[in-house]
Amino acid sequence: MRYALAAVEQWCHGFAEVVVVSPRTGSAAVRRAIGGDVRLTVCPDYRDDYLGQQVTKLYADEFTDADLICHVDSDVVFDRPVSPADLLDAGRPWIVRRAVALLGRHRPWLTPTEEFLGRPVAYDFMQQPPFTYPRALYPEVRALCLERHGIPLSRYVAGRPPRGFSEFNVLGAHAHTAHRTAFAWYEADTPAVPRLCRWYWSRGGLDGALRRELDGIVSGASDTAEHA
Repeated sequence: MRYALAAVEQWCHGFAEVVVVSPRTGSAAVRRAIGGDVRLTVCPDYRDDYLGQQVTKLYADEFTDADLICHVDSDVVFDRPVSPADLLDAGRPWIVRRAVALLGRHRPWLTPTEEFLGRPVAYDFMQQPPFTYPRALYPEVRALCLERHGIPLSRYVAGRPPRGFSEFNVLGAHAHTAHRTAFAWYEADTPAVPRLCRWYWSRGGLDGALRRELDGIVSGASDTAEHA
């Protein structure tokens, strides 16, 4: 998280605010780590925090009054200059998608997404971070949950089995069906795909080589930064 936030400070300009959402347990340590220009919001503890952090993203419009909300996990590190305009294509948020038919057999997110939406899903919408959505989309998805499943979205997600939900695929699939022309859609692995950051795996740990790479990014001295 420290590297992700340092990269935001180094490379990201023109944004309204940076908000970190932390469960109550551990929030004191997070508060000490984030610095003065970042706003910390404390959410409830969840039995399964992997599902819990998805709940917080699906209620992101309640944590900020921004018209567009850009999601960055702690293992997503910006490595070049980024402004809000870079998240848009002709004024529309862009999303990178890949057809399900082009994926391998390991796609655990697909069945939970289809179960939630009640229809087939043709694309994976978690191909390229960051993920940017307009604030109006979040209450729509919550209303859809009440309509289809009869319970609040927070309760639905928290009650799923481990790895039994995919928040960005739900948001992306709903946007693709209900607001397709309001977004710009890029096909994965094509030259047009915007690449604003590097995407790591937080559970993989930080060895010496990775620390040196991240130090270079947040200092502006990485190979990418030199050619930005």
